[in-house]
Amino acid sequence: MPYCRRCGNYESFASSHYLPSSQTATAPPYGLMGNFNQEGYLTTMECQGASLDDAQEAFEQQKIYFDTCPNCGCHDIQW
Repeated sequence: MPYCRRCGNYESFASSHYLPSSQTATAPPYGLMGNFNQEGYLTTMECQGASLDDAQEAFEQQKIYFDTCPNCGCHDIQW
């Protein structure tokens, strides 16, 4: 189960590999976010800059791609 070592977040993680689709003030801060359930399984993904092929690759290699806590910005994620 993914877990942020700084703030304790275990619900959603972002990918630093993909930039958001827009650089405006109201744009989401990450191009790809993954939402996890309490058992640590990926339940949904939010693609705001990643293609469907990118999302598929992230789904298959979650430990590599979901490397950022969107709550505190930390990259110290425990899997």
